[in-house]
Amino acid sequence: MTSTRKKLVERHHNWKRTAYKDMPANSNSEKLDENGNLIRPKYVSNHTHYSPTNTNARISVKPGKARQLNYFGQIAVDDAHHVITGACADFADQRDSQCLAQILELAQGNLSEHDIELGEILADGGYSSGEALAYLDAKGIDAWIPNFGQYKPERAGFTFYKEANYYQCTQEGSKQAILTYKGEKTDSKGYTKRTYRSSESDCKDCPLREQCCGKATNFKKIDNSIHKEYYDLMHEKLTQNKPYAKQMVRIRSKTVEPVIGTLVNFMNMKRVNTRGIKSSNKHVLMASLVYNLQKYLRFIVKKPSILAQAIALSEGEIYASLKSVSVFINNSILSVSNLRILCKN
Repeated sequence: MTSTRKKLVERHHNWKRTAYKDMPANSNSEKLDENGNLIRPKYVSNHTHYSPTNTNARISVKPGKARQLNYFGQIAVDDAHHVITGACADFADQRDSQCLAQILELAQGNLSEHDIELGEILADGGYSSGEALAYLDAKGIDAWIPNFGQYKPERAGFTFYKEANYYQCTQEGSKQAILTYKGEKTDSKGYTKRTYRSSESDCKDCPLREQCCGKATNFKKIDNSIHKEYYDLMHEKLTQNKPYAKQMVRIRSKTVEPVIGTLVNFMNMKRVNTRGIKSSNKHVLMASLVYNLQKYLRFIVKKPSILAQAIALSEGEIYASLKSVSVFINNSILSVSNLRILCKN
């Protein structure tokens, strides 16, 4: 085991000792609360639970959803006709942004077989990450992805000087402290950030120290993602083209969401009756194939068209009569199933 891996494992065990204190060790515990209800473990994660018969399944965490073993389905949809251009299954413990490269390569490969070029990529904020934006930039792909919620384009009261790589406090009444670059550090969640920090001598006697740094801290610290440049480029792109960006959001919503709803509710994507990531991937592919076949049949099947006009009569005995009917007769048989009447007022 490497020293880095050992450090991560020890940090996780230290977290568990605090978070799992006074909690039952497993779900079979018979410990009861003051109301007589069975106490079950509060934290269900991939560190504590797994399926011995389906080791590829992962516990997914989503607000409002139960924590359970799942697989992650990813699809790419064409905005013109809502045709699925790429589909795959992935591990449920990953984020959407970690699956972007795989689903994008699948869609590009399928499109290239038919000499179709990829135009623009539309995705929600879940696909926003430094790694994903760096991948799109390296591939030269035009993407419209809102930055994640914690992104800050600017730091209020501080000015960043890119060439010299430092921040300077510009708040009125402050001592104009300079926050120098201190290197890259990894936080408790595994994110690598660039750290900028001021000296204690510049901030400890500042009249704004308490509201800026806190009661017990004598210096100011700012952390930025190591991929902040890519976030800034996307933010600039979205803000400079607000009408077009809003249009892209509407197109994404009306294109992808109905397709996902159809797959989940009518193509058996809600539950996977197989084991293993390969079988789950086949399940997603078959559901997408059926969807595309139904879409294809709507393009090639010609429906009979019959024009009928209802004419209201002044007398009350007969209310309407057919003025003109054009019917395609196959083998000289007119059946009810072939008759489609459109009434025009």
